[in-house]
Amino acid sequence: MNKIHTLSVDVLRSPLGDCTNGGVSSRWRSLAVYCPDGPGSFDADRETPLNFCMVEKRYLLGTEHARIVPAMVNEHGNVVPRPRWWMKGGNVGNTSDSRFHELSGVYYPLDIHDRCEL
Repeated sequence: MNKIHTLSVDVLRSPLGDCTNGGVSSRWRSLAVYCPDGPGSFDADRETPLNFCMVEKRYLLGTEHARIVPAMVNEHGNVVPRPRWWMKGGNVGNTSDSRFHELSGVYYPLDIHDRCEL
């Protein structure tokens, strides 16, 4: 059994309307964000929740940036971003749980990059 731990992160929607093109943050009020010591969990061998995401860190011009992206569990049991080109859809995610801020390395809401154009 491959148990994946998560935190519940609230989706804060843009007042300008939905620009996610049907992204995960347009369909859910909260996201299940991967966190190794999070209180929630699911069995990845059975079914991954549709609102499963992860914090991804990238370096742009020498500065680290964190964002939330849709995620999946690969065949090796690792949590990885879903294989698409994700863009910011206008929504942000945040929670008062300090584990989220430890995970992201910042103390402000993170952009949710869940817009995909196919």
